[in-house]
Amino acid sequence: MDRVVGTLMLAVIVLLWVTGVVMLYGTWLPWLFDLHRIAGFSLIALIPFKITTISQSWLRGTGWTLDRKVGLLLSVVLAGWILLIIVLGISWMWRLGPYSSLHQTLITWHWILGVLILPVFALHAWRGWPRPQKEDFLSRRSFLKLLGLVGGSTVFARWADYLAEAQSTEASPRRFTGSRGFGSFAGNDFPVTGESKVELDPGQWQLAVSGAVHSPLTLAYQDILAFQQLTVTEAIDCHNGWYSVQAWQGIPLANLLEKARLKENVTGVRMVSATGLSNTHPLGEARQILLATHVSGQVLDASHGFPLRAVIPGRRGWFWLKWLTRIEVLDDPIEVVGGILCTPLQVFRELNHPRASSDIP
Repeated sequence: MDRVVGTLMLAVIVLLWVTGVVMLYGTWLPWLFDLHRIAGFSLIALIPFKITTISQSWLRGTGWTLDRKVGLLLSVVLAGWILLIIVLGISWMWRLGPYSSLHQTLITWHWILGVLILPVFALHAWRGWPRPQKEDFLSRRSFLKLLGLVGGSTVFARWADYLAEAQSTEASPRRFTGSRGFGSFAGNDFPVTGESKVELDPGQWQLAVSGAVHSPLTLAYQDILAFQQLTVTEAIDCHNGWYSVQAWQGIPLANLLEKARLKENVTGVRMVSATGLSNTHPLGEARQILLATHVSGQVLDASHGFPLRAVIPGRRGWFWLKWLTRIEVLDDPIEVVGGILCTPLQVFRELNHPRASSDIP
């Protein structure tokens, strides 16, 4: 039994970690959020069995070697860590307790602790995790237990979603991501995250399009406004746990790339902010990006990226760079992949700005 529970816990925690990281990148896959919640309730179901195993091992008390003491202590620490992650997730889901703590929302602490637990859990698993045997999972009894675990977790996840929907309000509705709605279609009246404000003079500001192009561009603010404008309705969904649906007006990045005339073998673009933040996107996704000058009928204010910010369908809000100054066209696949893998570092830079949670109503 210990081998089965240990193996299932390892599989569930890895699944939670992988789905959680993907969810931080974007919201393209609604079913992924459901899978994450089902895996979470599966973990809750397994915890009592694991605690029983830890307790029995602790009470036996024989052979108290240093290695065994360290292993048991690590088990207790991990159990407490996992329980805290679960409590934070459920508290956010059902709107229990405070909205934020220690300058971050509860859901932000949920994913921070979730990301950090993997290396500690991997060390624990490597030190002495029970190795499963083939018969542990191929018997009819084991199959029925596994089926019951998945089925029960699915039912509880659906019930939890129903309860979460019941706790939402008209002023702050709940999205499938678990984020809470604020200021939809209210122009600039929606939450500000990350670096709060950069004042740029529209008379001096310029956007450069350079790199693997035949005709580099340098555009002033009035040049941007002279392009044919497109309006796109899209939700900005932040990793801090809020979202806002707005009608964004601006020019498609694809139009600028066409005007700059891409060279052969272009693989992606890097967008750079006046603050030094940057994000990299494959070419296919870059063609879907809107460079916004207005939000729901209002000129973007300085807090929301004036004079130009990126609107990226399906991406989390921290990809929507504000105060854009450069578009670098890339033809090196390694540079594109490296840029994509490094973008989570931008999240941790944003965490240094308490506005990310404290200014949300």
